[in-house]
Amino acid sequence: MPCVTWRKRWGETRFKRVAKRGRVIRMEGNTCKDARSVLEATLASNSYKELLGLGAYAAISAQTRLAKDGDQAPMPWEHVDMANMSGRAWEGFKLVVSVAESEGVDIAEAMAPYEGMLDEIDARLRPTTWWERLTKTYVAMGIFTDALRETALAHGANDYAKDVHDFGHGDWVRKRLEPEVAGDKQLEARLSLWTRRVGGEALSLVRAFYFTHPEVLQDADSDAVMERISAAHKERLAAVHLHA
Repeated sequence: MPCVTWRKRWGETRFKRVAKRGRVIRMEGNTCKDARSVLEATLASNSYKELLGLGAYAAISAQTRLAKDGDQAPMPWEHVDMANMSGRAWEGFKLVVSVAESEGVDIAEAMAPYEGMLDEIDARLRPTTWWERLTKTYVAMGIFTDALRETALAHGANDYAKDVHDFGHGDWVRKRLEPEVAGDKQLEARLSLWTRRVGGEALSLVRAFYFTHPEVLQDADSDAVMERISAAHKERLAAVHLHA
């Protein structure tokens, strides 16, 4: 029975596929076992294409945003750090594309429904300082990352969900911003107002997306999903002394 390795790595798990009468078999050690996992269920479904398209769009949008932020960084080392994060986002995009190609999914076609989704929020939220730019990406990317993770979980793609992340941006911002805000009440007030606006726009966008694309959440409760995303957003703001 021929085994074909799927070398793409989601989280800490490596999967192998086995060609046997159209079924997907999961490899555990040296033994091929029938796996009624979500990967098996979604590979042949249109929902898997939607998830790949959304994941690819999220990764390439993050890559573009981080590169633009790097161009505006006031210090050379900040530019370098942003470039490294942008590079990780690009690698994430290429990984999704590779998985899509291995399954015969046209990634450009899968991404098409989501193109331009972030254009309006970018147009309405124009940062005027480096701190505003930094926190805009911190807030928006955090919310959109959580939304992608929730979508993956709704599809049952738990291993993919574990590997959804913000390419190191959140930790980088927290280390940079937390001491600055802690020692400057005016900065705290100004950025709290700004991030409240950014958060409101981003959460509204996610809520509207789930309303107009209910299929992406499968059978998950959209209200419960939004509650979790909102709670995580508040925790991220609290970590840098800002108020939702």
